[in-house]
Amino acid sequence: MSDTNKSTGHEGGSAPSTPESLLFWKKTSGYSYREMIRSREAKGNPAYRQQEQVLTQLVQAEQQRQERALDVLEFGCGFGRHAAYLSGLPGVRYHGYDISEAMLAPLRASPPKSLVPLEERLFVGEDPLRATGGRQFDVVFTVSVLIHNPIEQLPKILESMGRMLRPGGLLVLIENQLVPFSLWDNTWHEGCWLHAFQDLVPDGWDLHHGSGLVTTHDVYVLKRNGTEQGGRRFFHLMGPDRARDEVQPISREALCLQALPRAQQWATQAGAALQHATRSGDVRVAELTERLSTETERFQRRQRLFSLADDLAGLRGRRHVSGAEATALEPAHAHPQTPPAVLFDDALDTRWANSFPQFGRLMHVFHQEWHGIRAAAGYLPGHKLAITSERPLSVADLRNVIETISGSLCTQVIVHGYSPNAHELLVATRKALGSSVRLLCVWHGSTAQFHHSFELECFAQLLELCRRGVVDRVGSVKPGMHRFATELFPKTLLNLPPKVAASAQQVPGTRASRTALIPTPNDWRKNFYTNLFAFTASPRLDDVYVTADFKLPPALKPTKRIHRVRRPSRTEFFDLVRKSDVVLNASLSECQPMTGLESLSLGVPCVSGPLSLGALDAHPYQRLAQVAGVDTVEVVEAAIEQLLALRERAPVELSQMMADYAKCLSSDAVQILEDFVQP
Repeated sequence: MSDTNKSTGHEGGSAPSTPESLLFWKKTSGYSYREMIRSREAKGNPAYRQQEQVLTQLVQAEQQRQERALDVLEFGCGFGRHAAYLSGLPGVRYHGYDISEAMLAPLRASPPKSLVPLEERLFVGEDPLRATGGRQFDVVFTVSVLIHNPIEQLPKILESMGRMLRPGGLLVLIENQLVPFSLWDNTWHEGCWLHAFQDLVPDGWDLHHGSGLVTTHDVYVLKRNGTEQGGRRFFHLMGPDRARDEVQPISREALCLQALPRAQQWATQAGAALQHATRSGDVRVAELTERLSTETERFQRRQRLFSLADDLAGLRGRRHVSGAEATALEPAHAHPQTPPAVLFDDALDTRWANSFPQFGRLMHVFHQEWHGIRAAAGYLPGHKLAITSERPLSVADLRNVIETISGSLCTQVIVHGYSPNAHELLVATRKALGSSVRLLCVWHGSTAQFHHSFELECFAQLLELCRRGVVDRVGSVKPGMHRFATELFPKTLLNLPPKVAASAQQVPGTRASRTALIPTPNDWRKNFYTNLFAFTASPRLDDVYVTADFKLPPALKPTKRIHRVRRPSRTEFFDLVRKSDVVLNASLSECQPMTGLESLSLGVPCVSGPLSLGALDAHPYQRLAQVAGVDTVEVVEAAIEQLLALRERAPVELSQMMADYAKCLSSDAVQILEDFVQP
């Protein structure tokens, strides 16, 4: 049924008596209703995820069509289910309106960062026009709101919503399935109606009707038609990204014929209810049973959260506990300049993230200090939770993590990398949230690193969590790991390049700067000196930027200029890439280097070692940029010559080759990630 609060849409004058259905929503706790939605999803209801995908695609398509930032208003925003993902879409300014402070409470208590200051983004009150202060929006939408308003209220509600639209704006309704005429449906939540929206469309508006996009609902997209003769027109909505596709008109009569199956279903149910009139209280009993189950689960979850201190003490008691870890069982007083132990959707982790609607309920957890893994997780679609690795998490920290996952309604959590903090987080989250959340892990290392006993032990512990059922699935970014550890997901997970604006990319044909960038640390795996000496051997390069500490004996000091850059920020690093002709990252042992993906997104080629990514290795760009003899200066220098010669001779060809590789990589990465997170 519904998942948001309901509004009468009454404007001015003497207020009519409030229907019982609306009084229900004014009294209902948003925290309780959020738990109810979680429970319904856990029982297999697919409609909520489908609604989110449809809305995301609709809003993204409209934003791309307008080529500017959109102001979007959710009419009946409730506890913030749709705010959680729509507010993070690029070029979207989300706003929410509701009639009930009680339903709005969770969203007001923990809003997405983009909603601050709240007084400019959240509105509450009986009269939506007065509550929003006369503001207008590009898109106004509802989800299961109007079905809880009596039939006689609908014209005024639609009129109010229409007045909040800017010229050319869209009114999007995800409501009941099409019916030939309006009907009272049942007493669920003090009243549920089926509305015949084809008869409620105001004069001068078009209605685009979409069925089958959501299992239990239909989608109605309304817009003013701007025709001189006025009237109403009807069209098929072929897909959520084609809201303005008017190539398939349909008559009102044909719509009514399509509406007959839902009316027949209603008639069958009504007949059964009349036949068993003595069972008229069954709906009420079912609703109260669901609410009791929901409140019981909320209580039990709180109890599990309160027991975290004992659980954490037990976990740490099974190994040697340092004084710092023991202290961390209680909230620590961090130094004022110490970053918080837990960061949710931090700007660093969301600014360059890719966005795909099917991952709106996905949460990535990673360590703040592990820069490469943090970048990899940050560019993936979904919410981001960055935890510290430098000090143990306190009980308060773990509660914060679990409540953030719970409040976001995320149903899939991927932990990237492994540490004692990650171990405790996985165990605590599984106990607190049970099977309502799917817990997954990604191993970002290679077997070459197992000469460090710590790496090998961490990998073994991760597999043990999988065998115990704490973790549902483990994946790897290194090909073939499943061949010796059958618990691993058999496909290689692919990292995504960051999403950067076209204006931030290096323009093909830009005059050569004769500059290289070596962004690797100085260790055996990263092969720093081979890259450095290949630079000195290249006749096409004069300057190099390096981010590592190193020393050269006087006899080996090159005549070329070497610029040492100390720990550049992400933005500073991107600037260094853009001013370079080539990035050098020919590593001895590598998984999927983020520097290569970052330079790819910025239009700068990167020399790398073999990655063993199957069909992607056969792509012309990979054949051009990958070298086999990574520890041979001559081989790396030859790769530099090959790339820079093409850059000089055919810059557009190189740019198109890189863009095609990025497209192929991204397509494969999204499909594999989708397979990974699904049961």
